[in-house]
Amino acid sequence: MKRTKFIIIGAGSLGLELLKKLSRDFEVHCIDINPEYEELVKELRSDCTFIVGDATSRLVLEDAGVADADAVIISLSEEKVSLETARVLKENFEPKRVIAVGTTSSGIESLEALEVEVENIFTAGAVSIRNRLEHSSRAAHAIGIGKNEILEVDIHPNSRLANRALRTLSPSRWRIGIIYRGDNIIVPKKDTVLKAKDKVVILGEPATLKTVSEVMTFNFQRFPLEYGTTALVYLSGNEPESYFDEVEYVLSSLPLARTWMICSKNAQKKRDFYDSRLKQKIIKNVEIINTDLSMVKALDTSVKDLNGDQGIVIMSKDADAGSLFGLGRSANKKRMITSTMNAVRCPLLLCAGTFPYSKLAVPCIEKVNLQHSLETALEMSALLSSEVTALLVNPSKYISSDEDLLAHDLMKKSVHDAGSIHKMSINSKALDGNPVKAVVADLPQYNLLVSDTGGWKQQGWIQQMLNPDAVWHIVSQSEISTLLLPVVDELLQE
Repeated sequence: MKRTKFIIIGAGSLGLELLKKLSRDFEVHCIDINPEYEELVKELRSDCTFIVGDATSRLVLEDAGVADADAVIISLSEEKVSLETARVLKENFEPKRVIAVGTTSSGIESLEALEVEVENIFTAGAVSIRNRLEHSSRAAHAIGIGKNEILEVDIHPNSRLANRALRTLSPSRWRIGIIYRGDNIIVPKKDTVLKAKDKVVILGEPATLKTVSEVMTFNFQRFPLEYGTTALVYLSGNEPESYFDEVEYVLSSLPLARTWMICSKNAQKKRDFYDSRLKQKIIKNVEIINTDLSMVKALDTSVKDLNGDQGIVIMSKDADAGSLFGLGRSANKKRMITSTMNAVRCPLLLCAGTFPYSKLAVPCIEKVNLQHSLETALEMSALLSSEVTALLVNPSKYISSDEDLLAHDLMKKSVHDAGSIHKMSINSKALDGNPVKAVVADLPQYNLLVSDTGGWKQQGWIQQMLNPDAVWHIVSQSEISTLLLPVVDELLQE
């Protein structure tokens, strides 16, 4: 059977370290213009074929066999030489994969324009490149429309999805089709557990699948790219001064590609003010869209225009009666938020001016989709270098049933599991008393509340009186910025 073949261009410190990390099961070739490096390469890996030559030469690349290589890794320190090598590769051969190290923003953009996978020099390492090589994703070109809407992905042992039951995942615009485990074919069900080295066929929107496949193949910070790459910022016309500062902070922190600012009829009267504020802020790729529609209809229209590329919706928590929290009755607020979440189908950030988000709080009141909230908070903390605290309320000694005690234990386990999966720390804080009052009283010491809307109860007026929706009331009474997560679609049928 033909061995997997990798070609490393450049025997510098990164190239040598990669030689040490790659499995001996692979066939490895190394190209460098300096013949003195051959001895170092052979000491590290005696089975490596060393080629002396200039990698910008088409003949040298041809002699190295780049055409039949499974991947070519450009680990050169000089960016100009890396760019020229990538150009020669792309123009004269059809390499299956090219991975290169970028050192400047312009260089990275140029490499990506050549459809090269880029590792930033400040974060690149032999381990991350090895992870890309050893556990890759493959597109299915023989069926469908050939736009990478169907991928076969290998589950990396260190992926956060390894050893996870499918019911705990949060699919948005993607699905798992089938799982190959050794010689066995597994039709996925909710209780099916993903295992390291499983081959998983995933289907969905190409941009979303790219992010999902990276999560499966190595430890990748994905929020909010599993939803989309565009931020929708809603302007009611009554935002406080601090709103634009918070919006800039959020957009500069998240890996989004563009921003649509939706101006309501009232906001259009202040267009000059908004333009001047935007000029003061460093917000890239902004498009301002005027609308006469209501907030929900305007957002719904924008989502349709984006063809599902919305990654997050941002609005002020202190806007007027046309927005979410200016409405009088709690039930009306809840209906408005639910309508908004149904329209946008992505996270909704309600800004209250409590930024930067150095401390994130996740109320653990309902087990429903709690893991989704915890994982999102952890991904946010990785982006923002913040800490996450899970707020648990101890069951009452006098009125708690066995079912209540079991639910509490399961929520504590979810907190532990989320931290273990992400290899990150979650603070646990135990509170006493009425769940809503205890959590709301504790929230002012945090900057961002993260809550999944999947736990909200759909109730009539009498039901609300008899069995209040604790999760909703915490969100409603919170005075800090709040990130609401959409209801997770059912992944599979029972």
